[in-house]
Amino acid sequence: MWYWHNGDIVEQEKVLIPVEDHGFLYGMGLFETLRTYNFVPFLFDAHWERLNKSMEALWIDFPYTKAEIETAIQRLCRQNDAPNLYIRLNVSAGVAPLGLYAGRYETPNVTMIVKALPTEVVPQEKQVEPIPFPRSRPEAAFRLKSHHYMNNILGKRALQNPDAEGLFADENGYVVEGLVSNIFWVGPDDVLYTTPLSSGPLAGVTRKWVMEHFSVVEQSVTFEELSVAKEIWMTNSIQQIAPVTQYGDHSFPGKDGVRFKEAWTELIRSLG
Repeated sequence: MWYWHNGDIVEQEKVLIPVEDHGFLYGMGLFETLRTYNFVPFLFDAHWERLNKSMEALWIDFPYTKAEIETAIQRLCRQNDAPNLYIRLNVSAGVAPLGLYAGRYETPNVTMIVKALPTEVVPQEKQVEPIPFPRSRPEAAFRLKSHHYMNNILGKRALQNPDAEGLFADENGYVVEGLVSNIFWVGPDDVLYTTPLSSGPLAGVTRKWVMEHFSVVEQSVTFEELSVAKEIWMTNSIQQIAPVTQYGDHSFPGKDGVRFKEAWTELIRSLG
C-alpha cells in the first residue's frame, strides 16, 4: 500500500518517524479514523473539527489546510486504486527536547495510513460483552482520540470472545463506551438512548451523525439495565452503525431491529 507522510505519497515501508518524536516517547499524538465511499471521505467536516479541537488541547500546530488533506485523500485513493479506503490520519507531536516539554509542538509528523475496504456497504452485526475493569478517565477536559490506547488493548485481551466488542463501564458501574465505538440502545419505552459525554466516552463522529438525524436521549445505564433493551447498536467511523445480536445471555434483533433499519436506511441515503 501507499501511504501519505508529511506531504508526500510514500511506499508503506519507507515511512519513518524519529525516535525523538514525542508521540513515540510520551504518547503526545492524535489520530482520526475515517473512511471514503467512492473516493469521498464521509463526514470529513466533523473529523476535521474534532482533530483541530484535540490538537489545540495538546498544543500541536497542524501544518496543512483542510483542502490539502482532502486532496491528499483523493491522491491516496487513486494511487492505491481503492475508492473505498480505511484511513488513519495520524498526528505525532514531533521532535522536541527530551523530558516533559511545556511548549507548543510546531512541526508534527503527519501520516495517513490506509487499507482497502470492500465496495459493498452492508451492516456488520456484533456481539458485545462487559470488560471486567473500568474505563480510564479522559486525558484532558474531554476524551481525546489520542495515542493512549493501553486501556483499550488490555480490555481487548480480557474478552472471553475475541471477536466481540467489549463494553467499558466507569468505576461506578455505568457503561461508558465500547473498545472502539459508542453505544446506542432502544429502551423498553422505545426511546433511543446513548451515554452522556460527561461520563467520558469519545465524542464519536458517527455518534454525532445519529444524534443529528434522530431523537436521542443521553442517559447513564448499567450493564444490568442494558440487558432489557429492545435493540443495541455500536457506532464508529468505519462500520458506521453495527447492530448487536448478543449481549451475555440475551439476544437482540441485530440488523432486523426496527429502529436500526430506520437509521441504516437514512445512512445509505446520506451517502447519495
